[in-house]
Amino acid sequence: MKYRGFTLVELIITIIIIGVLATTIAPKFLGSDDEDAISLRDRALQFMRNMQLRAMHNVQDTSCVKITADLVAPPAGHLCTNSISSNFDDDQVISSSEAGLTFQALDANGAPFSFIQFDGLGRPANLVCTTPCTLSVGQASACISHDGAIYAC
Repeated sequence: MKYRGFTLVELIITIIIIGVLATTIAPKFLGSDDEDAISLRDRALQFMRNMQLRAMHNVQDTSCVKITADLVAPPAGHLCTNSISSNFDDDQVISSSEAGLTFQALDANGAPFSFIQFDGLGRPANLVCTTPCTLSVGQASACISHDGAIYAC
């Protein structure tokens, strides 16, 4: 009598292939908002630190970080008096619109702010951050202390 069906080896190989596909492809289609928020927060942290270093290396620098609900970027011409611009490299323009999240910036008093300008010592020059000022996106936040420390919180 001849049996029809799959051998044990064929079934195991099929299960292994399905498992590999599930672990590599499924997260791309079923992405988590928390992962997107942490990624955006980390990009914003890096950008704010770069702008802080720029201000510390050149004390005549008038550049700042502009913040809207869906964009964190430098202003046009790196002049803080100008409006926000997305005409910069990808590492300087952080957009939350693709992830469906929004940025929220609050100072120590809970009041919203739309830009951060750093002094020559790397401290926020235009904000009162007696308790850390925050830049939040989803469940992830970046904090800025009065002495210029920028960190994930």
